[in-house]
Amino acid sequence: MNVLEVRNLKAYYDGSEVLKGVNLNVGKEAVAILGPNGAGKTTLIKAICGLVKTEGEIRFLGKPIQNMKTHERIRMGIAVCPEGRRLFPDLSVEDNLLLAGDEEMLEIAYEIFPKLKERKNQAVKTMSGGEQQMVAIARALVQKPKLLILDEPSIGLAPIVVKTIGEAIARIRDMGIPVLIVEQNVHLAFRIASRAYVLVKGEIVKEGSVDELHNLEEHYFEL
Repeated sequence: MNVLEVRNLKAYYDGSEVLKGVNLNVGKEAVAILGPNGAGKTTLIKAICGLVKTEGEIRFLGKPIQNMKTHERIRMGIAVCPEGRRLFPDLSVEDNLLLAGDEEMLEIAYEIFPKLKERKNQAVKTMSGGEQQMVAIARALVQKPKLLILDEPSIGLAPIVVKTIGEAIARIRDMGIPVLIVEQNVHLAFRIASRAYVLVKGEIVKEGSVDELHNLEEHYFEL
């Protein structure tokens, strides 16, 4: 059974159609959504989470969720690490994590991100962008997700930090947690995902295994 199924999904902002009949599925695996700025990638995440007006079908764990409220979808096991992180900057690392999850998952998060354990009492606002991104991913992990959605986790980060983030996401995937990663960094996405969809101007223009999309045309990311 697929964890997530999206069928003929359309999404709207102010009456304008942003997603134009998107179809995709995620099983017990890592799947990437690739595409240029303005392709509709973040809108797709918002649609899955119930944050924009939609038409079409979204099924999670076999159940239709397109008419559910956002908090109901989260309760079912969808956890999102959003672009921009949206942490509580004045709180410590540990307080940010405990607001989202429990101590059992906290230790797992610290195992994956040992730097966070070292700095668990540090205010998030005093940390680097890469460290804050680790907190954001860990916050989603401690929610015990049945699907982890990551929106541009590498954006604005130095290559060495991107490598560390990629290794951590791969470890989460290897724990058996399905991952949907939205990225412009093709190299990072292909290190994590087994399959990918390419979204351009609100439509899926290519899909396939990472091997099949290995020579993905760069012009998709320059539109």
